[in-house]
Amino acid sequence: MSDEKLKEKAIIEAARNRFAHFGFSKVTMDEIAGDVEMGKASLYYYFPTKEDLFRSVVLEEQSEFVKNIEEILGRHASASEKLNEYVAQRLKYFRDLVNLGMLSVHSIFDIKSIFKKLFEDLGKQELILLKKIFDEGINSGEFTKELPGDFPKIFLHILQGLRFRVIKLFNEHKANEETYKELESEMKIATQYLIKGIKCN
Repeated sequence: MSDEKLKEKAIIEAARNRFAHFGFSKVTMDEIAGDVEMGKASLYYYFPTKEDLFRSVVLEEQSEFVKNIEEILGRHASASEKLNEYVAQRLKYFRDLVNLGMLSVHSIFDIKSIFKKLFEDLGKQELILLKKIFDEGINSGEFTKELPGDFPKIFLHILQGLRFRVIKLFNEHKANEETYKELESEMKIATQYLIKGIKCN
């Protein structure tokens, strides 16, 4: 890895730590530059705006999430177990985004299509990974062969819907730790009954 790439990686990691601890709105580029011991002008060479840097941090979070799901796919486990693990990782990913201050910059998503594209791309990756899990369950005889082809998308939409309710609560400043626990419980129950409905007897 080149020195420039190493420096860029160090900046992203420093920003990730700052955003996770203080949230997007309270972090300055000066603070991040100080963390990596470089001048602000040098920092702007790598990332012209704080939003550009935040985008790279979010992309790093997404890459880590996808990598974790790919590792789950490679395990010697049933398709049901893999689905449950996927849901757990998805909840962790959501909490990581909240810790970064993602919801405090929701207005950015309205004006910068690049953020929307990031999450659209992630959704496409998730569908591919989910399809592999469901296909594995069908091929092993664990899940019914009559499962509709768009079932992975339906399952993903269910999870997105549950999460959207929580995002709305955060935007209204009505969410807390209990909200996370409720979301976790709802996701687990939905997954449990979904699996029960598609399992072969």
